[in-house]
Amino acid sequence: MSQPTLCSLCKEVATVHLSQVIHGKVTKVHLCESCAQKGGASDPSIFQLAEALAAPHSEPKVVCPKCGFTDQDFRKKGRLGCASCWEVFGDSLQLLLAKVQFQPVHVGRTPPGFLPLERWRQRLEAARLEMSKAVAKEDYEVAARLRDEITELEARLK
Repeated sequence: MSQPTLCSLCKEVATVHLSQVIHGKVTKVHLCESCAQKGGASDPSIFQLAEALAAPHSEPKVVCPKCGFTDQDFRKKGRLGCASCWEVFGDSLQLLLAKVQFQPVHVGRTPPGFLPLERWRQRLEAARLEMSKAVAKEDYEVAARLRDEITELEARLK
């Protein structure tokens, strides 16, 4: 006969078993009923995402015109169908995203050497300002380098 799993905190018999994935590493926590109550593991608000995804709805309210993905599909699968879905479902996802991540907009990783368009524009404005200051100081070597950078940035933005 196998041994019962013990609470990670007090070593009583565990009845609540939680798994969490952080940076690809799975962490499992086993809690007795008492420790689960103290730690808030029985708080239903923790599981609101799962409830939102599993909530029954009779008819799709929103449908992506590009891929045909519906709000019901999102609830079942927990993901969107295509890039256009972000625009179609965006308004209804804002509250859900605010609950499950720190920001309502995904800011993820960018490929090496790639800057988003807005950052190119910011750098262009900064380079123009730096070039004006370099010319005012009569530092023509720096001004020439900045002129070349400005020309390259303008070409990328076109």
